Amino acid sequence: MRAEMWAGLFSLGGAVIGAGGAILGAWFQQRHQAKTAGEQRREERRYTSGQAALDMLIRLRHAAANRAEGDDESESAWTDQLVEWSTSFDAALFLVPGGDEMRERVFEVVRHLGYYDMLGQNHREANGWLDQVCGEAITILSAFLREDLLPPQSSVFLDRQDMIAAYLRDQADRS
Repeated sequence: MRAEMWAGLFSLGGAVIGAGGAILGAWFQQRHQAKTAGEQRREERRYTSGQAALDMLIRLRHAAANRAEGDDESESAWTDQLVEWSTSFDAALFLVPGGDEMRERVFEVVRHLGYYDMLGQNHREANGWLDQVCGEAITILSAFLREDLLPPQSSVFLDRQDMIAAYLRDQADRS
């Protein structure tokens, strides 16, 4: 074969290898960009849904603080609102991606909301109970959104947890 033919074949081979490398490089780059964009969307969804749940906690805290002492009818309306809030809050918290430990901790705290009136407390103490429970949940959710380690349970929360356990034991002993 002639030298010109060899040169042409080598040029063609180099072009094919160069084009293959460019296509492969573009594929890797697109794959990396898609992965990065997916992680960014997940992080945005994590923050947005976490912020929505945090806003719900703050609104409940304000509503509890402004809850007027009233008759059985107003207390029943408050209980209905609390149940509705709890259902919406559960759904909002389940939308937060990557928050299994946070979700478990917040649900543990929020479960205590329902005990505010079962422990025979007066209106002011019941509002304090609601405020403390909301504050505990806000602390956990805020740490999660800041990407800090979740804080340990507060001593006030642990005391309230002991009160609930004693109340439940007392109720079981009565039955």
